[in-house]
Amino acid sequence: MANHTLTVNDKFFSFETWDQIYQTYLKEVLVNGETFTGRNGLTRSVFGSSVKVDLRNGFPLTALRKLPFKNIIREFLFDIGTNTNVEALGEAKHFWSFLADENGWLGASAYNRGWRQWPPSKPDSEVPNERLITDGAVDQLHRVTELLKDLPNTRHATVITHNPTAVGVGCPPCHPMWQMMPNGEYLDMMVPARSNDLVIGFPLDIPRYAIILTVMAKMTGFTPRFIYMPSSNTHIYENCFGITNELMARECDGDPALSVNKREFSSWDDIQLEDFELNFYDPHPSIKVSVN
Repeated sequence: MANHTLTVNDKFFSFETWDQIYQTYLKEVLVNGETFTGRNGLTRSVFGSSVKVDLRNGFPLTALRKLPFKNIIREFLFDIGTNTNVEALGEAKHFWSFLADENGWLGASAYNRGWRQWPPSKPDSEVPNERLITDGAVDQLHRVTELLKDLPNTRHATVITHNPTAVGVGCPPCHPMWQMMPNGEYLDMMVPARSNDLVIGFPLDIPRYAIILTVMAKMTGFTPRFIYMPSSNTHIYENCFGITNELMARECDGDPALSVNKREFSSWDDIQLEDFELNFYDPHPSIKVSVN
C-alpha cells in the first residue's frame, strides 16, 4: 500500500490514510508550533513544512468532519472557468464573498484570473532578449494542457497564480503557482503555499488540487499520482484551537474514492458538476467554522 507523507518540525511521518497525516499535521502545528500574531490575530504556526499525497491511495478528503463535496467541485469549476464574479460559484459563493467588491467581483483574488486569463502585457514593455504576448489574455491552463500532450517529459508545465502588478487585492492567492511534472506513465503536481490555514483552507485545497491533477492526467494521457504541497507558513487560528483538539480526538478511517466520468473532455470548459462522484465517504459530523 502506498503512503502519504509529511515533513514538519524536522520530523518525517508516513501513513496509509490521509486522516492520519492530517491529524499529525494538526498536532505538530498546535502543540509544537510557534505563537505568531498576524493580521487576523493569534495563531500557532510552523514555517517550512511539506505534505505529499499519493492519489493511488484514494481521494484526500478528510472524514474527520463532513465536508461539502459538491461545493468543492463548484470551487474547482470556478477555478478553471473565466468568470471572476462570486455568483459563478453558486452555492459555494459564501467561501469567497468576503473578498469580493460590492458587485461581487473578485478580480485578482480569483484563481481563474491567473489560470485562464492572465492579463496581457503592455505594448513595448519588453526588455532585450524577450518577447511578450500583448494582444490578449493568456490561458495558462490550456497552454499547459497542450504542452503535456506535445512534450510528455517537459519541466515547463507551470501555471502562475499570483500577479504582482495587481494592487488592492482582497487577498493575494495563497498558492502563488503550481507545476505539473510527468514521470513515465504518471503525472505529479507541486503546489507551493505561501499561507496555509490548516483547519479551514487546507482540507478543501488538497482535494481541489487532487481533482485538477486527476482531470489533467485524464486529458493528457497520464495516471495521476503525487501532490506535493510545501508550505511557507502553516497555521491554526486561535478561534480554531478547540476544533483542532476535537479533530485530533476523532477516529480515522480509510480514504474515500473519486470517480470521474469516463467520457473524454474536449476542453476544460466541457467539464460539469455531474462528471464527479464521491464513493466510500463516511465522515464524522460536520463542524461549523468561520473564515478568518
